[in-house]
Amino acid sequence: MSPGVVPQSQEKLQEELDAMEQSISELQVVYEKFFLGIDRRPPDRERKRISDRMRVLKATQVKNTALKFRLHTMFAKLISFERMWDRTLREMEEGTYRRDVFKAKLHGKKKEAGKGKEVAAAGSPAVHLSDEKLRKLYDTYLVARQRTGEPVAGLTFDSVATRIRAQVPELLARHKAKNIEFKVVIKGGKAVLKAVPLT
Repeated sequence: MSPGVVPQSQEKLQEELDAMEQSISELQVVYEKFFLGIDRRPPDRERKRISDRMRVLKATQVKNTALKFRLHTMFAKLISFERMWDRTLREMEEGTYRRDVFKAKLHGKKKEAGKGKEVAAAGSPAVHLSDEKLRKLYDTYLVARQRTGEPVAGLTFDSVATRIRAQVPELLARHKAKNIEFKVVIKGGKAVLKAVPLT
């Protein structure tokens, strides 16, 4: 902890984290608008404000385990976003970035919904895994791997989300379930994504 940093009360920190979570979500939207060509400039000033504040919070002494876990998860989430934004900005500078690719990713959610309808038509229930749910699962998985000392380099949100979505139809059929939930568990000293069938 940095000199002079005073531990915050749980209520105060909870409010800070709620506000920070909202700010990160809003920043993500602004970056998407920039990458799509809607906005002319990247939100550098807002990103620096959020990044600096997040690092101050991370340096704060937190005794509550749940709040500490949430804080570390949010920090990992921001780092993941920053890497993705920097990579895209670099591609734009190098002239290798194509907006239609980014648009295709945004519309991927609609395509997944279409696949779900096809599964439903075949006699299996459709399971909709929203980007928000998958993002929270990914963030938790990332933090869990870091805690168990497992590598996280190259472990992108897209790769994890694609792997999870690809497993759903087969899991539904195998367990004759109506829905599938995923959670992160530590098994044998390693972080594992566990599928839980719901009948």
